[in-house]
Amino acid sequence: MNISIFYEKKDKYKTIRELTYHIGNVGVDLKKNKENVQDRDIAQYSYDDAKYIRKEMQINNEDLYLLYIYINVYAKSPKELEIQINNVEGILESNGIETKRANFRQEQLFFSCLPTMQNEYDIKNASKRNVLTNGLVGTYPFVSSSIFDEEGIYVGNNIYNNSLVFIDKFNREKYKNGNMCVFGTSGAGKSFFTKLQIIRNWLIGIEQYVIDPEREYETVCRNLKGSLFKIGPSSNTYINIFDIRENTIEENKGYLAAKIQKLLGFLGLIFGELNEEEKAKLEEKLIETYKRKGITFDDKTLYKANKENRIQIKEIFKSSYEMPKIEDFYKTLQEDKEMKKYYTQLTPFVKGSLSYLNNYTNIELENKLIIADIYELGEENLKYGMYIFTELFWDKIKEDREKKKTIYLDEIWRLIGITSNKDVASFIYKIFKTIRKYSGSSVAITQDVSDLFSLENGIYGKSILNNSCIKTFFSLEEENICILEKYTNISEKEKIEIRSLKKGECLMFVDQNHILVKIDSSEEEKNII
Repeated sequence: MNISIFYEKKDKYKTIRELTYHIGNVGVDLKKNKENVQDRDIAQYSYDDAKYIRKEMQINNEDLYLLYIYINVYAKSPKELEIQINNVEGILESNGIETKRANFRQEQLFFSCLPTMQNEYDIKNASKRNVLTNGLVGTYPFVSSSIFDEEGIYVGNNIYNNSLVFIDKFNREKYKNGNMCVFGTSGAGKSFFTKLQIIRNWLIGIEQYVIDPEREYETVCRNLKGSLFKIGPSSNTYINIFDIRENTIEENKGYLAAKIQKLLGFLGLIFGELNEEEKAKLEEKLIETYKRKGITFDDKTLYKANKENRIQIKEIFKSSYEMPKIEDFYKTLQEDKEMKKYYTQLTPFVKGSLSYLNNYTNIELENKLIIADIYELGEENLKYGMYIFTELFWDKIKEDREKKKTIYLDEIWRLIGITSNKDVASFIYKIFKTIRKYSGSSVAITQDVSDLFSLENGIYGKSILNNSCIKTFFSLEEENICILEKYTNISEKEKIEIRSLKKGECLMFVDQNHILVKIDSSEEEKNII
């Protein structure tokens, strides 16, 4: 079929004058006519509509148009034509749109559907209706946002117009940051989408760091020859949470001061929410622990002479083996009877089931793709592994401001949700806020949207959402859609679209553009995933 739409703008001042005259006449009729209820209702509707149109034109600067919509249906036989017309009429009428057949005016309607801008006089009067500018916008049926960044990575196809969607999240002229949020229920396609992003970023040499709590990325890592690090009872790779690394220096802070802030966040995951007095006591013990290893607030204490290079004396940064570990902190706490509840809670980390966290770091982050597998930690202890690897990757990201890099935080609600604490959530928010300065991008992935906004009335979840230029919504449950409505500018139409998304389809907010995208991949990419 062909669809032709015509618009005729009416003279604004003439229209307002006619409306005012009409309102006056109908107003008089309403006062006089008290007998026929049906006639009175019709007059009342006409009166209200006229007043509404006049108000919109005078106050909201709307214009009045006459709108004509013609549909020209084709078929190979009269019988087939009748079936097609009935189908079209059924679809339109089920959506509350009245239709009229152009009986004895088929030729004129045919000419009106040709690309000759010819609105035939004989059919105009039968088909016209008035519409304000705001309603007129909704009649543009084939217009949709299109995103095609020249240096971008292919994401998928625009569902409405089938255009290709290419996004270059590192384009600082176009996007204020390269951060992304990926929300969706289990099985909606968010993991497939994330793995596609990893493959396509890897092809153009972007460094990538992935926190993997569900052991979903091992196959991708193996196929792309990435480095896979596991932390758990059976693993032989270790990370010392007490490590101070050379590239951990923060603006306006020394090495030890910055490290203590991060450690207080980690200890909050173990001990629960800490008040200011408890933080002060623990900070005192942390300072003492580092002092016993010869490390103080003087940054020079973290450097030592390079004994291997005798010709040129050059200081190097201390290694992990010269740092304290959890056991050293545990012993410091044991010396103070008032700290009994704290060292008791640390016992599993020193002598019990979590003692694999009490080791010196033995891994090197030299690959362009690094997957942190924390699946073995179990549900209760995943937050420890997520925080340890996030801190390690963050230090690596800060090494070089020129290299492009991305960190993926799967199940991020564990770090900024109700099971976390303000110090950890602030650290994650800081990553999202400042990573652009290091040519980086953060990706937050979760299916538990409600948990994301559960800490401190959702201020951290909202902050991360607001600091993500790209928001990707796969199919979501009604409860999660209602939560998102509170924190995003999602429209009623988009809420309906999210409910009806199929597997592999998503609604993307890319800066100011809102587009529906069908994620697409090659056979080779599918095989890798």
